[in-house]
Amino acid sequence: MKKTLGSVLIIAFSIFAFAQTPDLDPCTLIDKEDLAKIFGEIKEGPKPKEGLMKEKECAWTNISGSWLSVSVYSSERWGLKKGSANNPVDVKGLGEEAFSDKRGTDAELYVRKGKSILEVRTSGGSEVARKAAETAIKKIP
Repeated sequence: MKKTLGSVLIIAFSIFAFAQTPDLDPCTLIDKEDLAKIFGEIKEGPKPKEGLMKEKECAWTNISGSWLSVSVYSSERWGLKKGSANNPVDVKGLGEEAFSDKRGTDAELYVRKGKSILEVRTSGGSEVARKAAETAIKKIP
């Protein structure tokens, strides 16, 4: 039983890890002026990065020391993300489906639209995450 479960988990992880990542640059989803209105004066960023599962990420920090990160990856990971959330709360009015979660004091917002998931994480609070997601989702097909 354990061997079968382990095999299923390895296969599932492989599918998610190598799922086609949308060809979107998260650093272009929110322009600097809009982000400053949402998040405060930008100190650093955009800083492009690659996440653990090869997703494209972009990070900023503001003058107050808060951080914000935007990621884009395949919607094939939706079930995995929602299933691994601490306490997912459905959010209306964003994309085809959205939920928020908290990790300690950080706010996370996940939005599924078409073949993509937009992930916004921030130490700036849930309102900052929501406004950033509202702006970024407009540029995702």
